[in-house]
Amino acid sequence: MMNGANISMKMQETKKMKISVIVPTLNEGKYIGNLLASLKRQSFKDFEVIVVDGGSSDETIPLAKQYNSKVLVKHGLKEFPSRNEGAKIACGEILLFTGADVIFCENALEKVVSEFEDDNLDGLCGFGKMYDAALWGKMEYYLYYYFIKSWVKFTGVHGSTNFMALRRNEFEKIGGFESRIDGDGFLMKRFAKNRRTKFINGKKYFLISGRRMKRMGFLGYNFHFIYVIDALFPFLLNTKIIRYFERTSVSYRHSESTNKS
Repeated sequence: MMNGANISMKMQETKKMKISVIVPTLNEGKYIGNLLASLKRQSFKDFEVIVVDGGSSDETIPLAKQYNSKVLVKHGLKEFPSRNEGAKIACGEILLFTGADVIFCENALEKVVSEFEDDNLDGLCGFGKMYDAALWGKMEYYLYYYFIKSWVKFTGVHGSTNFMALRRNEFEKIGGFESRIDGDGFLMKRFAKNRRTKFINGKKYFLISGRRMKRMGFLGYNFHFIYVIDALFPFLLNTKIIRYFERTSVSYRHSESTNKS
């Protein structure tokens, strides 16, 4: 059992491990309030929120400022370059990349900190629980989760910026995200080559919206994500079929982003 001195020392060490939560946005007023409210309720308090906005015309920026987030506006900047810009001004030792439609449970950041108390751990990723989706969407999402869980046992790698926590110094060493459609998965593959990463069951720690499924529909949603086969089979990378799926995915994603309310 820890004595009082050990507990005090442990608390001091934890306080030093500041987290920077980085969120790219573009007209996310419908969702970002829920994210920021969930962060405000966190049991772990030593964190900052950085919102990198691509030029929102709705209430995204006022909401972010209302919750005392750092706001950086970069008109027209895409998702992964936005994440890199957020990392540049971050003060935290741990960078937590997430999305505006994610909701964190009260102990989520505490979980992140407890994992990174292992000095050998450099990256953390996980799969959350989906809400606000049609039944087919939830079923497909959970099937995908169990597939990824099995894949991670084989490769040890998974990357999704719904929930991705990385040590800042190691993130900087690899030069951040590349601006490509699978920028999160591609970064984690590079990151994990010489670093220890861990995949956790995030269902107890965060929820994600099914808004993309609803907007794209079954066909559009699955076209959007079928490019992941190049992550599973790298020899297909630059083939005509992969380039076709990537172009189709970009088209669906652009349609989705321009129709946000």
